[in-house]
Amino acid sequence: GHELRLPPSPATPVVVIGPGTGLAPFRAFLQHRRFAHARKRLGPCVVYFGCRSRADDFLYGEELEPMHAAGAITLRTAFSREAPPATAGYWRGLRLNVDYVQDLLEEDGQRVAQLLLEQAGHLYVCGDGQSMASDVHAALRRIVEAHLSVSPAEAEERLQGLA
Repeated sequence: GHELRLPPSPATPVVVIGPGTGLAPFRAFLQHRRFAHARKRLGPCVVYFGCRSRADDFLYGEELEPMHAAGAITLRTAFSREAPPATAGYWRGLRLNVDYVQDLLEEDGQRVAQLLLEQAGHLYVCGDGQSMASDVHAALRRIVEAHLSVSPAEAEERLQGLA
């Protein structure tokens, strides 16, 4: 099924994508992994978090940053409204200095592909600030296409197999 549960083995890699309040359900995952298992038994855990501003809405930052500093998680953050307004925006259809979680995913494409496709990691996405879910899905499809050298249709089929 598609229950929101951690994998049975704590060694299984976990990739969490939770922009804004979408991070809330994953706090329990992170806390459970931290307190229920010895660190050496845990597989990698990568957390992607995005919001507009670190100062205004970096939910649970005070929990996540120490976990990252201690090596319990890899924290990747995207703050879409942090760049000076004069440098952020669009130019000839390209987005400039406006970072979203899907951008981080594509930057980390090789690592994400290894965790999900080669190490049978689990992927969790929660929250949707407008079109985040579809944009994240498209980024994941491009990662699978590139990593496996397959067509978009084949990559989509492979992504559906992860569900």
